[in-house]
Amino acid sequence: MTLYLPRTIGEKKRFIWIFSLILILLPSFVVGAETVDTEEWQITADKITRYENPESIVAEGNIELKKMRKLPPQEAEKQSDETDWSVLLEEEPQKKDVTPDEISETEEEEVRYETDVIIKADWMAYDVALESIRARGNIWIKTDSDELFAEKGTVNLKQMTGTFNNATILRDEKDYHLEGETVEKTGFKTYHVEDGWVITCKIGKDETPPWSFAASDTKVTKGGYAHMKHVRFNIRNIPVFYLPYLILPAKDTRQTGVLFPELSYSTNNGFGINLPIFINLSDSADITLYPEYLSNRGLMAGLEFRYVSTERNKGMFMGSYLYDNLSDPSETAYYEDTGYTHTNKDRYWLRGKIDHIFGDNWITRLDIDIVSDRDYLEEFDFSLAGLEESNERFIEVFGRGFENYNDSRRTNSLKVLKYWGDISLEAEFLAINDASDTAATTTTMADDGTVTTVTNPTQLWRLPSIDLGGVHSIGETTVSFTWDIDYVNYWREEGVGGQRIDIHPRLSMPVPLGQYLESRAEAGIRETLYMVKAYGDSEWTADDTPSRFMYDFNIEVGTTLLREFMLNSPSYNGWSHEVRPFIRYDYVADVDQDDLPSYNSIDRIGDQNGITYGFSNYFDLFGTKETEDFSERIAKVTLQQSYDFRSDASDEPFGAIELEIELTPWEKFDLDYTTWYDVYDNDFTYHRLSTNYTNSRGDKFDLDYLYKDSGATEQINAKLYLKLLASLTGSYEIKYSLDQEEIDEQNIGLTYQANCWSVTFKSTYTPEDTSFIVLFELLNIGSPLQVSM
Repeated sequence: MTLYLPRTIGEKKRFIWIFSLILILLPSFVVGAETVDTEEWQITADKITRYENPESIVAEGNIELKKMRKLPPQEAEKQSDETDWSVLLEEEPQKKDVTPDEISETEEEEVRYETDVIIKADWMAYDVALESIRARGNIWIKTDSDELFAEKGTVNLKQMTGTFNNATILRDEKDYHLEGETVEKTGFKTYHVEDGWVITCKIGKDETPPWSFAASDTKVTKGGYAHMKHVRFNIRNIPVFYLPYLILPAKDTRQTGVLFPELSYSTNNGFGINLPIFINLSDSADITLYPEYLSNRGLMAGLEFRYVSTERNKGMFMGSYLYDNLSDPSETAYYEDTGYTHTNKDRYWLRGKIDHIFGDNWITRLDIDIVSDRDYLEEFDFSLAGLEESNERFIEVFGRGFENYNDSRRTNSLKVLKYWGDISLEAEFLAINDASDTAATTTTMADDGTVTTVTNPTQLWRLPSIDLGGVHSIGETTVSFTWDIDYVNYWREEGVGGQRIDIHPRLSMPVPLGQYLESRAEAGIRETLYMVKAYGDSEWTADDTPSRFMYDFNIEVGTTLLREFMLNSPSYNGWSHEVRPFIRYDYVADVDQDDLPSYNSIDRIGDQNGITYGFSNYFDLFGTKETEDFSERIAKVTLQQSYDFRSDASDEPFGAIELEIELTPWEKFDLDYTTWYDVYDNDFTYHRLSTNYTNSRGDKFDLDYLYKDSGATEQINAKLYLKLLASLTGSYEIKYSLDQEEIDEQNIGLTYQANCWSVTFKSTYTPEDTSFIVLFELLNIGSPLQVSM
């Protein structure tokens, strides 16, 4: 049965007249079927009864009340016959005569409606004059994004407001679940709840929430906030802590508000609390403040700013500042236990990156990394704002991170790149933040009592460096011309700087040695010009405008042997083995460079006169997938050695035998291994092994091993991530120095992921400190809650 409810006064009078006539003809007041057309509401039920005084309608059983909105008429699709001469000649089409039948058909428009609101209940009474309903029994109200369930309630159909008892509100955004003894719907997506609770995840009917925020009074505002008074945080309905006031986001958009606090304790820091404050500036920019108080150190202020204008134009900056009460030489226990050497009380770390494209594809990259002291990055690395966490975040967003924590030279640069076909331009301003404890001067005393003071040079800045280069083919020949022009202005506060122009053009061409040989030769000249300048108290005693001219030549000859082996496999047709033996000759002229300043490796180019020979092996699987041919590389093995013709290398002209292996036996496993073998000492001088593995469950394993005989370095790093159970994961990470026989760092983690929350336990060990961290995270609630020990 369907009954359309009257809305206007005329419709109400017409409805009363028709309904009265039907009642005279029928022996009962029970209406079997009645329809009154309106623009807005329609009702269906098992039984509908009409009363005149007061004017009302009562519906019972399977009631469904819908609010219908009339849609505008659809525009007819314009069709044109492209064979018409008027279209082909771009003229106005001729008017076509239309018959009266065709006119009537064009005037008929299909009336379309869309459902805005649905109300269901077991019993419902509709007051025609007041345009309101009373309902009870399994009440369900559905709007575009909200659902309301209640036992009984009243609704003003005109204003869409109402009051409900024992009601539940479900919001699609953030899986918002709110219940209360009394819920008042005050407007569009706004509510007032008394004695209610809220959780931001989906739970089953009559299911005890794993956690919730209960409040005596809650108001959900139009802006999407839930303002709660006298709040109790419950774990399975057991109160854990109390807050007099709390604001929770009630929609899945960024909103200004206070995030969950971070609570901490450590031997060095003491007790600490961090209360993050999120400020939403716009849809594409925000700020997060991190005021953190550490009882042993003082107040650490933190700030994060982010913006995104387009996919390729974005930026993120972070900063932390601490006036450290422990940075005092009198705190002997602190320095003895940690081994730190800084004495500055003003401690900070500023970092940030920008990617931006200007004008005609001018690519810009800005990198900021300024730290007060090297100890800062190591001492606060375990925190959520430490180097490891910051590095991962910036790599995820920008694809590049920061130097290691033990690198005191922090790079700050502004790069601009531009390409014109085969020509490229890169300009850079580079500044170095030196966070080392190196003194500005060094004083020594000789045996005779003579005191000598030497001024230590500071880091070189490039203000600016410009690199212009290109590759061009000469006519229709196979000869190519490659050129590079590099200009740098080196500046430093103390030491030798100046300007340098380095020009290096080269010609490259294939050499016809036979049908089965691949060969190519390259010859170049190099001119380097200097204008040397001494900064500060430093002196330069040689020529202020030295120069250098040198030339180089190399040729490589090789060939390729290929054989395919067929397989009886449903996945692959076969595999191929490609062997490429090669020999390369390199020559660089021996030029005296002692009178040149030394800025970087370009200023000291060593002479060469030798050959390198070896062979590379490539192993590929090939086949056909979905009618497409494919080839997958599963292994690469390269073996090579060099021979030096120079006279000073005549005693030991053979270089180390170098072996490099790259394996990908299956899709989620990679292994790279490199080793050097000294033929004169009959010993391996270098090993480097890197491997990573991921399986279908999500388990991961990474291993890195490094051995250098020259630097007496032997290090092993390993990471393991395991899904122990469906909701339990574990992780283990170790950085172990084999040459020092000590653990540099060790992390153990365990995470339990429930339906609406997660908890992570993490233990971090370094020679300077041991910390334990517990992270609690509630689904869809800001940042995690941190407790550290």
